[in-house]
Amino acid sequence: MSRVSTWALGLVLIVALLPALPAAAEPIGHDAFRRTWERTDLPVATLQVSRTWMWGPEAFSPVLLEDYAEAPGGRRQVQYFDKSRMEITDPAGDPAALWYVTNGLLARELLTGQMQVGDDQFIPRAPAEVNVAGDPDDPTAPTYATFTGLMAAAPVPAGGLITATVDRAGSVGADAGLAAFGVRAVDVGAPTGHTVASVFWDFMNSAGLVYRGGAYVHDRLADNPFYVTGYPLTEAYWTTVRVGGVPKRVLVQVFERRVLTYTPDNPAGWQVEAGNVGQHYYRWRYEQHDAPSPAPSPSPSPVPSPSPAPPAGFPDGTYRVGVDIQPGTYRNTDSSQLCYWERLSGFSGELDDIIANGLSLARVIVTIAPTDAGFSSEDCGRWVPDDTPLTASPTAPFGDGMYRVGRDIAPGLWRNSDSSDFCYWERLRGFSGELDDIIANEFSDTPQVVRIAPTDVGFAASRCGTWTRIGD
Repeated sequence: MSRVSTWALGLVLIVALLPALPAAAEPIGHDAFRRTWERTDLPVATLQVSRTWMWGPEAFSPVLLEDYAEAPGGRRQVQYFDKSRMEITDPAGDPAALWYVTNGLLARELLTGQMQVGDDQFIPRAPAEVNVAGDPDDPTAPTYATFTGLMAAAPVPAGGLITATVDRAGSVGADAGLAAFGVRAVDVGAPTGHTVASVFWDFMNSAGLVYRGGAYVHDRLADNPFYVTGYPLTEAYWTTVRVGGVPKRVLVQVFERRVLTYTPDNPAGWQVEAGNVGQHYYRWRYEQHDAPSPAPSPSPSPVPSPSPAPPAGFPDGTYRVGVDIQPGTYRNTDSSQLCYWERLSGFSGELDDIIANGLSLARVIVTIAPTDAGFSSEDCGRWVPDDTPLTASPTAPFGDGMYRVGRDIAPGLWRNSDSSDFCYWERLRGFSGELDDIIANEFSDTPQVVRIAPTDVGFAASRCGTWTRIGD
């Protein structure tokens, strides 16, 4: 074990905040969220089964507070996964109930352009011009906006073979050769009036290995087939999308909560997959729109929003402080490509212009001072005001990244779970990125116990596994 002194810290700043891969992972920040994820996806993550993810290998956002009129205080806890978003609208409900953790109606919002902020409150936006399946940069794949025009299409007769096709422009055709796949329409009595493709209905009612009560057992993947997907918003259509640059024929159907795809030539267990609706929605809500309309509105009369809109921010680039961006404390949204940032005293490009900098594969928090001339970043995603909690509660376990003491993590005694890749941590008196902000630090391959003081402003860790509070 060796204490990292201030004079030597420059040598470790390059690796100081590099967490173990996958780099974009966030800890699942609520016990109910974790139990929901573990039921279907822990067996996949531990290679007990080979099948599609229901949520994804991990969360890619921290626990966030989002506007929702019926939640206590007008905001509810949510966390984003590749495939969807988990939500707790009524924290006083029964945590054991199926609908205690709800599964956002994200696909419906992406199709309609109506961002829901209450049971009957919506912020109008445009339908998402985001590919529903395949490579995100595929210029010919259908988008959510493509399927908007198909919501009112007549259903396929029950038992009928599904041979309809659609392209990005929304032009519908038919290919009799697709009947060879034997996919038929199933009337499930959906209030939306649409049928469900037989391959998707089989998947929605399937059983397999799940994790429940601390053990692997055989059970249905979902107690209610519509819990994961919601009702169908469209019929199923065949289309061609690129996957890894290779064109593939897939069957696509949009539901309220998910998009399901069927790729006949995929391996067993992966022929039916859930699209990355959570990623698509997060990009549409937070990255494609700096700020939504100022007030959510139920139909027909407008109602003021119960709390402010999601924060505006700015993407990578070089900015003048006080002109292009305002001083303040910000955090980034994506460090998976190795985020690099600089606070600048000038724009000469010389080293003397760098006030402070950082290089990280984990989320960072940076305070930009009013006296700074500029700020620059590369591969950091988007910078947003650091004004919402990053954990479900200050005493909840947390993973790699930067946190505020008091808001995100409570003062007290904390222990990490894994130092095998050389755990590095810092107690901080601020987020300037300057050496003087470091109160204490450690770089070690042995288990760590750290007392975080009430006077600490922040705490940062990398390659330390999960931190658990063990005392005051």
